[in-house]
Amino acid sequence: MSIKIGVMDSGAGGLTILQSIHAALPQADLLYFADQAFAPYGARDNDCIAQRLITIADYFVRQGCQLMVVACNTATVAGIAKLRAATSMPVVGVEPAVKPACSSSLCKRVTVLATLGTSKSRRLNDLIDTWRLDTQVSIVASPSLASLIDAMPQSLLAVRAEVQRIAELVQQNQSDTLVLACTHYPLIKEMFDEVLPDVVIIEPSKGVTAQVLRLLQDGHHESGEGRLSLLTNVDGEPRHALQYWATPALGDVLCIEL
Repeated sequence: MSIKIGVMDSGAGGLTILQSIHAALPQADLLYFADQAFAPYGARDNDCIAQRLITIADYFVRQGCQLMVVACNTATVAGIAKLRAATSMPVVGVEPAVKPACSSSLCKRVTVLATLGTSKSRRLNDLIDTWRLDTQVSIVASPSLASLIDAMPQSLLAVRAEVQRIAELVQQNQSDTLVLACTHYPLIKEMFDEVLPDVVIIEPSKGVTAQVLRLLQDGHHESGEGRLSLLTNVDGEPRHALQYWATPALGDVLCIEL
């Protein structure tokens, strides 16, 4: 059976993880679904998010996927446990890279940038408590950045203003390492590099890809055709915004009912 992997997020954020998986597994068929009709997930309760994950997983199974990647920090925290209980398909989630940040920080000061929901989650705070050791870890929450990224390019000025606000907080914390704890944020990593040139920025795509590779090693899979499919469930401006972040190699975004 050829490799087919379903990757989902509430919007464009998971595209960075999709591209990382594609680079590591160019022969795999990848199906990306942006659940834009229910975005932002931060405004949804955990039961709603879990049900969306189960619905999307069922769709991926019908499309022949053997593995699902939940490329969204909020969805991982809110619903991945219920999802795993509801499907036999292996599921990979995404978590803030707190461990490598704390171990690599030279001045032992780390800032974690997260959505409002993730910043308050027990899982993030448990990760910090587990791996901080002698490192001072500060959490900066942005209630708007993920949604602003999904609205690009019209929201460019607002995105730059929010990045500048966040950079000032990172500098106040005297951090030398910034953890991007939302998959949307790596899409604008260059903006963070510009305003924080001396700060190491850590994002999750390599860790997620490594876990995907480990899971696929457990079974025998033939090479696919390396097809990439981008899907959403909202037409109009949200679909065009998703297309904005899609590289030419990813092709056009198609709208489906899901």
